[in-house]
Amino acid sequence: MEIENNIIEKVYPRKNVLIRPYVSNIDILIIMVAKVPKPDWVLVEKLLLNCYKQKITPIICINKIDLMTDKEIEEFESPYLEDVKVVKISALKCEGFDELLELISGNVVCFAGQSAVGKTSLCNELLGMNCEIGELSKRIERGKNTTRQIEIYRLGDAKVVDTCGFSILTAIDIKYDELLYYYQDYIKLSVDCKYPNCTHTTEPNCGVRKAVESGIINKDRYDRYVTLYKELKENWRKKYE
Repeated sequence: MEIENNIIEKVYPRKNVLIRPYVSNIDILIIMVAKVPKPDWVLVEKLLLNCYKQKITPIICINKIDLMTDKEIEEFESPYLEDVKVVKISALKCEGFDELLELISGNVVCFAGQSAVGKTSLCNELLGMNCEIGELSKRIERGKNTTRQIEIYRLGDAKVVDTCGFSILTAIDIKYDELLYYYQDYIKLSVDCKYPNCTHTTEPNCGVRKAVESGIINKDRYDRYVTLYKELKENWRKKYE
């Protein structure tokens, strides 16, 4: 929209929208994860699916790499390298910023992820701000939410949207029997499935499941796919039966 003298003069068409975080008309969603708090990878999958559905470019950003070993970083990024851009940074030590800045140049960008994963810390460093940073709850190792409203900032020729952290996302406007079409490597392996309408969950002689057993497909990410398939199918059942 265009605002002049605190009056909305023009509202542009909405090309996409995310419910949590509630933002619209973004080009890139940077999904932040870190060693601490422990990543919710199902949440990451849901954010990726929302991006694909809304035609938003996703980037996975691994923060706090100063706390991680090379093996841990590899375990984080390896399931996604085939179809998602992954960047590695340390907001505390200002490492890895050049690549991130190059990727977001000229775009409207939103940072999303769990509380205490480092979104506000990163914005503080990139934008030269001093916003409040939350501490991690020692009892449950879960972030304390300090960002209470959505703010939009300019960063060169980019616009950065800082959002609240969250730990759950349920709104995925995808039919359960269409889920497999959002996994490009599964589509390629479907030619080896016995059944043309294979869901890659329980069917015998499934090319995807064989690839999981042989280590070609990451098992943890496949397990998340099955979890999401069951969740979407149950949601559909409750809605239509």
